[in-house]
Amino acid sequence: MIRFISLLVTIPVIVVIAAFAYRNAQLVKIDFFTSEYQIPLAVIILLSILIGGILGFVLNLFIIIKQKNKIRQMAKQRQALTGLSNILKTDK
Repeated sequence: MIRFISLLVTIPVIVVIAAFAYRNAQLVKIDFFTSEYQIPLAVIILLSILIGGILGFVLNLFIIIKQKNKIRQMAKQRQALTGLSNILKTDK
């Protein structure tokens, strides 16, 4: 069932991307310092979106790793404080 739903979503996305590429097929000159390239506008836009998505994913991955380390550190502190609290309760 999930494959069918995935297929229902994927096919329209591919059709939209193909239509977008067809409508934006005109060549655009990209001028680097030492060389020039003529690339279709759709390729430039799709590559920009892809690179932006990858950069966003990588940056979020670093943030998630940092948060997990902080959670692990706080769990250790909580465990130490719970142990200390239990010791103080038994002294009464």
